[in-house]
Amino acid sequence: MITNASLVAGPIVGLVFLLAGVLLWSRARSGGAVVVTVGALLTLGAAVYALAVLRPFVGRVYDDGWYQQIDTVEALATLGLLVCAAGMVAHGLALPRR
Repeated sequence: MITNASLVAGPIVGLVFLLAGVLLWSRARSGGAVVVTVGALLTLGAAVYALAVLRPFVGRVYDDGWYQQIDTVEALATLGLLVCAAGMVAHGLALPRR
């Protein structure tokens, strides 16, 4: 089920982008690095909430409220990834040209 994969992989993706934001910040202090870090925290927060509170689907029927919460969490995680992408573009544009 796609929802299970999203719930389990979400914290891993959030941690990877958080690490990327921290590494970008430590090497070149640009505004893009801060934006990547903020997007990663949004993604990671949504993913940890989904994993801790909503829990993956384990075979029983969930009500419509569970699916609505999953949709909200996935929307927030996607927004966080879009913010990360914007930060990567901003960081790339701020690099000095050779």
